[in-house]
Amino acid sequence: MKIPSLPAILSLLFLSGFLHAQENLLPNGDFSTWSDGKPAHWSIWTKGQEITQSEGPTTESKSLNITLKKAYGKKSGEIIQRIPVKADTRYRLSAQVKGDGEGILQIKRLSGKKELSRHSSKSNKGPEWSEISVTVNSGNADQLMVQMRWNQEEKNLDKSVAFADMQLVELGDMTHTGEEVPPRIVATYNNLGIYWKPTGGTAKKEVTVAYRKKGTSQWKEALPLWFDDMQHPGSTEQHTAEYRGSIVLLESGTPYEVKLTFDGQLERIVEAQTRSDNFKIAKRVELPATQTETFVITEGGSESEGYVLYEMPEGSAWDLADQAVANIEVQASYVILRGLTLKGAKNHGIVLKNVTDVVIENCDISGWGETRASGQAKNLNAAIFANAKGLERITIQHNDLHHPRSDSNSWNQKRPGTNSSHPEGPQGIVFRGGQGGHVIRFNRIYSDFDHMFNDGMGETKNFSYGGFPVKDSDVHDNFVSHCWDDGLEIEGADMNVRVYNNYIDNTYGAIGAAAPSLGPLYIFRNVYGVSIKHNGTNPNDYRGHYLVKLGNEKPQWTHGRMYIFHNTNLQPPAFEGFTDLTSGAQSGIVFTSNKKTQKNIVTRNNLLDVRKDRDWAIRDTQLTESNDFDYDMHDGRTMYKEGSGANNIIANPTYRRTENGLLELVPGTPGHDAGARIPNFNDGYVGDAPDMGAVETGVDRRPALWPEFPEWLGEGSDTSTTEAPAEEPVEITE
Repeated sequence: MKIPSLPAILSLLFLSGFLHAQENLLPNGDFSTWSDGKPAHWSIWTKGQEITQSEGPTTESKSLNITLKKAYGKKSGEIIQRIPVKADTRYRLSAQVKGDGEGILQIKRLSGKKELSRHSSKSNKGPEWSEISVTVNSGNADQLMVQMRWNQEEKNLDKSVAFADMQLVELGDMTHTGEEVPPRIVATYNNLGIYWKPTGGTAKKEVTVAYRKKGTSQWKEALPLWFDDMQHPGSTEQHTAEYRGSIVLLESGTPYEVKLTFDGQLERIVEAQTRSDNFKIAKRVELPATQTETFVITEGGSESEGYVLYEMPEGSAWDLADQAVANIEVQASYVILRGLTLKGAKNHGIVLKNVTDVVIENCDISGWGETRASGQAKNLNAAIFANAKGLERITIQHNDLHHPRSDSNSWNQKRPGTNSSHPEGPQGIVFRGGQGGHVIRFNRIYSDFDHMFNDGMGETKNFSYGGFPVKDSDVHDNFVSHCWDDGLEIEGADMNVRVYNNYIDNTYGAIGAAAPSLGPLYIFRNVYGVSIKHNGTNPNDYRGHYLVKLGNEKPQWTHGRMYIFHNTNLQPPAFEGFTDLTSGAQSGIVFTSNKKTQKNIVTRNNLLDVRKDRDWAIRDTQLTESNDFDYDMHDGRTMYKEGSGANNIIANPTYRRTENGLLELVPGTPGHDAGARIPNFNDGYVGDAPDMGAVETGVDRRPALWPEFPEWLGEGSDTSTTEAPAEEPVEITE
């Protein structure tokens, strides 16, 4: 058994004493005062149970005892108090609980009579007294509803649960009081993710970041690290009270020095090296020219010896003609699949098992995907698929993943036998589970309107500490189109995940970011073209949606920091025969329902051109205190906390075409030289200040897979319209 160090023990003792020294905000939390057969100050919302005052954990203390006399199915019993609270403040509810019945504590955050969210403790541990607790940040709530709840199913009849020593205390700022956890850096080819827990770390103390190539003298500034003040459970507890952040746009295979400075005093210099994409080859294997069943790869390399490279004879292709589940299954690590042409798999092109360090490059994969007898495409069949807990450091680059055999339903088509129209069908890339460390770059994921994707890439555990692509991963310089849901679904932990330089077209939404549970997630310099809901002829079929989708109903998944910088909504020409004058997104950066929440968002320098002046450019339905929307250029409407957007520009873009097929802002027009400097993200700007949007005027550099921007926009163009108000964004349930 590991024995805690003395500083750790002292920290725990200090924290325990601190908690119990705080004022209890609950009147009659000890249940010592009763009137008319019930505890004073408490409201009993459940009738028919036997509720009595009993002995507490000590002979001098009292408890509230509930014995179940009436079953209510799955409807829990409730005894409550409402307590006024301060905004954006941490509170802890605790109690001693025992019983052969099941009891929990719950806090509901309220603004007036509106419930914002609810947070529950674990249940009691049995017939002996034990403490249970739940911690919550009040956010924009003005009161907390404190609840004792118990199971009222028939199996619990005549069982009892008792609550004692109920305390609601205001906590101070989240602080790392233990020993320093030294800085740790995780590299990809072009970016570094940083983790550090200095003693005394708190949201009020900054960690600045500087970096330089090893052997050079001049330090360059990067964004400060973000402090995570959320109390995370279980295996993610290590990230509570941790500083995290990234340095971006570095050279591959290059050693760097990183200088971290805590609170202007404590300094740490750490060395790190970006991953090299000059892969060492241990062995070459030539695959057969044809293959009629799944080819299983069992031989791989190692970190020291290098990769085993698998290639096809020039000009060859494998077509399974729907006769096998996958073209290739990879069961070994340190493998490179290069230049393969794979067609016709029943479900997936390439399946990755529990492997690490696999590179898939310059491959052409098409014709995969199963359709059920009902006519509904099987969900999550993918060109590249994995369902493995140990999956780590997978590189997917320079591939064409296109034209699946199956076809997803759209949001305007109910799936057979269900009441749901959520798209289900093939995807370009699906990683279910895994440890992150992935790089997905320079790929084309595309199809046609008869063979649509669900999402371009993603998985199913969007609201979790997992998701896609989990952590320490990059998704950049891809072209993604023909999706009835999101082009990129980047949801889950999103811890030091960077999404940039992607061009997304012909999808319902561009980027799903609902929601980062850990963060930080960086979304920058992405471009969105045509946004469409269904390939039909009804007006609702032509309706587009969002550049970035935000939020979830459960706040535990929506705390992670998100940076959204320098992204552009284009407004291409109208759909033929449709009344809207353009066909781009109808919204920019938005919560997609009034029930959703998302904290810790920072936006800067986005160009949010929406279809109509009454569409939403930015929509934070909770007016979230910790969200910071500023220095964005937009038309349309906005909704956010008072004081946001002080430096926003309300205007439409005026573009001119470059020789390289880009659209850049005309000098002297709104948005040109009007952005905020973001160290490490826009250091190469031209002029007095950075431009807003994904393209910097005067820097005629088009990412390799971006198409030429549409010819319909030339110098002096203006895409604004002033038609009738658009429909409210639909509520989407993931």
